Amino acid sequence: MTKSFPSADERSERILAEKLRLLYRGNFAVPANLAVAFVVAFLLRDSFPQLVLVAWLVATALVAGLRIQLHRRFLRTVARRCCTECWARYFCIGSFASGLVWGALALGLPIWGGANEYLLLTLIGAGMSAGALTTIVAYLPAYLAYVGSFVFPLAVALLMHPDQHIAATGWLMLLYLLVIGFAARNLSQAVTRTIEIRVDNEVLRDSLKQAQIERDEARTEKWSTLAQLSHELRTPLNAILGFSEAMREQIFGPLGNDRYKDYAAHVHSSGRHLLTLVAEILQLSQGEAGKLVLNESAVDLAAAVGNCVDDMTPAAHEEELTLKGIVPPDLPLIRADDAKVRQMLAYLVDNAIKFTPSHGAVSLEASQAADGGIDLVVRDTGIGMKVGDIPLVLQPFGRIASPLKHGTEGMGLGLPICKRMAELHGAELVIESEPGKGTACKISFPASRRIGPRSASGAEAGNSAAVAA
Repeated sequence: MTKSFPSADERSERILAEKLRLLYRGNFAVPANLAVAFVVAFLLRDSFPQLVLVAWLVATALVAGLRIQLHRRFLRTVARRCCTECWARYFCIGSFASGLVWGALALGLPIWGGANEYLLLTLIGAGMSAGALTTIVAYLPAYLAYVGSFVFPLAVALLMHPDQHIAATGWLMLLYLLVIGFAARNLSQAVTRTIEIRVDNEVLRDSLKQAQIERDEARTEKWSTLAQLSHELRTPLNAILGFSEAMREQIFGPLGNDRYKDYAAHVHSSGRHLLTLVAEILQLSQGEAGKLVLNESAVDLAAAVGNCVDDMTPAAHEEELTLKGIVPPDLPLIRADDAKVRQMLAYLVDNAIKFTPSHGAVSLEASQAADGGIDLVVRDTGIGMKVGDIPLVLQPFGRIASPLKHGTEGMGLGLPICKRMAELHGAELVIESEPGKGTACKISFPASRRIGPRSASGAEAGNSAAVAA
């Protein structure tokens, strides 16, 4: 059965996993944060105690190092199933610790800072909280943990300053924190929607791929079953044919009544027809299951056309039809499976005879195509068919109603077998037809199948094939 869609919890976990991949792969912000810390420490060297700055830099470097190690560890374990909520929690802790280090520095402003230091950290706080929107806003809790632990202590430090202008900046920082929080929420929702669409597309793609695999497996199993069934039927059919033939020919003495001889003939004929159908099903099953192979050799199409015309002439005469083969004298040899080429020709000619009224004509033509390939065309003046019926007759067991033939003769396997055999040769079977004006079935072999000139015996066969039968 096709794999069902993930549950709501599984979907949420996949979405969170995608967010974590974005967060942990974008680790350039961590070293950038450390670099900014060194610049700030250098600018504060004249106001803050050296020991405080060194301790602060050590803490900042320690947090940055731990976060980098956390990123690397995540990337090493991302291929394995991991607890997404745990990794999300770790990232939030790292973001909070990074922001808290900056917040601790801001709390030192009321003790050692002057107006310039307040301005410097205010600009740093605004800039880094805005810059974090592009790196960690994919997971809103981590962003709020970072910005809140930095900007809120900074705002408190500003509010504690006796200068009203600097204190007013503290209120602005709180307002800024509120506004940027709303902006971060909207941006995070947009990122989440994008990730949701991608996850849903991946689920649909995986489901479609699984469905295609199951379809192919079912198709292969179906044709394999048919092939096995056909193989099992051939043994008793051969026995029926052998016994009925012995009875029909009265090998072991005369039958008691002439009707028995007629019955034996009917049994033999029906068994022969059934054996043919079984062989066709077996062949089609092998083709659909990918087990039909080519036994390639140099094939003289002129000889194949000539033999086909000779073999099918009695059937054509029985239906009062004219059958002829047309082959140019310079037709080259091709690399193909001789038996399968002859079988394709026999199927096409037999099909044309079936659907052509009396006193009509059927021709089998071979010629060189403009692109250097070889074309085999069977034309008839038969009843034709609608364009919409052509795909149907190329499907296994596809049949269309015919005013000429009734009953159960044929199972609609000849043309599908021809199509499959043509495809094995890299060729293409094309059917052109119009109701009341006949049908043309063309097999186009590619130029890569040409291997050389015709043989002398092939030329003689081609000359005989060019004569109307």
